[in-house]
Amino acid sequence: MARIKNGIHGAFSGKIGKVVGYVSKGQGIMRTQGERTTPPTPKELLNRKKFATSQKWLSPLTDFLRIGFKDYQPTYEGFVAAKSYNHRNALLCDEENNYYIDPALALVSYGNQPVPANASAVYTPEKGVTFTWSKEGSYAHNDYAMVLLYNVDDEKAQYHPAIATRKTGTASFSVADRFLGKTIHLYLAFTSDDQKQRSKSIYLGKLAIPA
Repeated sequence: MARIKNGIHGAFSGKIGKVVGYVSKGQGIMRTQGERTTPPTPKELLNRKKFATSQKWLSPLTDFLRIGFKDYQPTYEGFVAAKSYNHRNALLCDEENNYYIDPALALVSYGNQPVPANASAVYTPEKGVTFTWSKEGSYAHNDYAMVLLYNVDDEKAQYHPAIATRKTGTASFSVADRFLGKTIHLYLAFTSDDQKQRSKSIYLGKLAIPA
C-alpha cells in the first residue's frame, strides 16, 4: 500500500508491486525493489511467526472487529487496529516457544464508554447463553450490548452487534448447533446506537457447551 500526498500529482510513499516511493530532500523518488537473495534472519522469521499467530486468531472475528475497533485511530481501524492492539497486549509465548493469543487478555472492542462493575454469562438448557451486567453508571438510553461467542479451536465465531439495550441489564443469545459439544470464549461490550462510541470488551471466561 502507498499513500499519495497532494493528490494524483504529488509524490507517493510506500510500496505498490515492486515499486517503492519515498521522499528525499523534498524530492519524490521511485525505485524498483530488487529480488532478495539472502534468506530471512532469525528475527524476521520470529516476527513472521508472531504475525501469523495474531492474524489467524483474529481472522474469524473480522466483521465484529469492524464495529469494535471502529475509529480506533485517525489512520487505521477495524481488523488492522485490533491486530495492532492484541499483537502488543495479548500475544504470549509458552515454554516451547509457541506463540498464542491469550483470550483473557484480548480485546475485541475498544473505546471510552464505561464498562459495568459486574458482568457474567451462563449456559441455559434452551441451548442459549444468558449475559447479565450491572446497570450503574452514565450512558445513553439507547446504547446497546454487543456479544461474541468464539470457538478458538475450530476458528468459528458467532456474534450480535446490538442484542439488547444496555439499560435492560440482560440478554439471551441462542447458540449455533456448530458450537454444541465445544468450548467457547465469551465477550461483552457496549456501543452507542450510531456505533460512533463503544466500550472496551469484557472477557467473561469460557463455557463448555453440552453436545
